[in-house]
Amino acid sequence: MSKTKTTKKQQVINWFLKHPLATPRVVSEKYGMALPAVYTLRKQAMHEYQERNATEILGPQIDEPQVVVEKGWVDAHRAKDRQVGGDHYKEMGVQPWDVVDTWPRDQRIGYYRGGALKYLMRMGSKDESPLEVSKGQHYIQKLLEVLNESE
Repeated sequence: MSKTKTTKKQQVINWFLKHPLATPRVVSEKYGMALPAVYTLRKQAMHEYQERNATEILGPQIDEPQVVVEKGWVDAHRAKDRQVGGDHYKEMGVQPWDVVDTWPRDQRIGYYRGGALKYLMRMGSKDESPLEVSKGQHYIQKLLEVLNESE
């Protein structure tokens, strides 16, 4: 059996993959490498880590339009026609969602999905929990509109 020798760079990347919270300074001392090189290798390792875990973190990606839930679940009005938690966006000449809606479909799906996740995960830490959930639901409504639109 022949063993392939692992380079020092690959050893550092593997270390970061196993220990994602390790500091570059500690790894630099452990492997005797210059700190800037370790930072570069950590960046590569974190990119590889994210790629490996993307499906686990983000869930399956949606490639084709599909009706996710019955259309009756979504309010009769479009998400853009209302605002949860104030009217600061409604007073703008161009609302952020108007800009986002000019993006390609897959980017809009990611944006609205991320917005829903943000509000649901911070539930109760900034605003009252029902308001946070309502904001998350608002993003979900917008996400459903994008998923249900015909191309």
